[in-house]
Amino acid sequence: MTQDIDQIVARFAAPPVPEVSEGARELMHEITAGSPAPETGRTGRRRGRVVAVSGGLLTAAVVALTWMLPNSTAAALDIKKEGGYYIIEIKDLYADPDSYETQLRTVGLDVSIKVIPATAAFEGQVFPTTPDQKYVTEIQGIYPPGPCEKLDGCAIGLKIPVGFKGSASVTVGRKARPGEQFQSTTSWDAKGEPMHCVPYYNKTVAEVRTMLRDRGVSIEEFIVEDPSRTDALDYEKKDSVPDSWLVNGGSMTEPGRASVDVYATPMPQTIIDNLNQANGCPTS
Repeated sequence: MTQDIDQIVARFAAPPVPEVSEGARELMHEITAGSPAPETGRTGRRRGRVVAVSGGLLTAAVVALTWMLPNSTAAALDIKKEGGYYIIEIKDLYADPDSYETQLRTVGLDVSIKVIPATAAFEGQVFPTTPDQKYVTEIQGIYPPGPCEKLDGCAIGLKIPVGFKGSASVTVGRKARPGEQFQSTTSWDAKGEPMHCVPYYNKTVAEVRTMLRDRGVSIEEFIVEDPSRTDALDYEKKDSVPDSWLVNGGSMTEPGRASVDVYATPMPQTIIDNLNQANGCPTS
């Protein structure tokens, strides 16, 4: 079964699954501890939108798959058949995508996997699509029980039905290395991001710079746009703006670096309240 990507982009919620081992959870935390848009690889996220990953996929992108099944460390993937599914662990997050595809072909799956650097909110997301960019519901992430402080859950594995006959590409997000540009990102105040529920709206650039510094983040660029407009293309990038200008949003561009949305006049409080409510944060 497939469905349009636009219909699922706002969903970003992970289903619970049965208990997994403590070793699996420890491995997940080891990989995910610590800390994407139509421009060659990425663009900044504008207010009310999510950035797309390169290759046309929505930023929904995707997950650092790491969990408990043992196998030879020489293989890029560990594939097990269990309960009517192929249970898949990515052993090497930096392997050539062709090596993933080769292994999947050996079990009869016309599926490719691409692992990309993702912002914190999307470490742990599985995003499978067909060649015509439809979301594939049969391919799912495997999620541990309990709370998860990320926008789309904390996936620790991937499962594909044994009888799956379609063609799919699965984008998987992993933790970015220092200096590595995110290919999958979202607003910096989404769940799992450094500014989640931080009251920064309509604060000055100087004030928000301090907030970011306290969280180990510096400013890479400024995006100047009127927050009352809805035209996604009506913005301008700048290296600097007056410290007195007001901040109305932002996104992470790489670990410890952010793009900041600013304007000379304040954002309407009704918009701020709607954004806070959407992020599960207190409103005025």
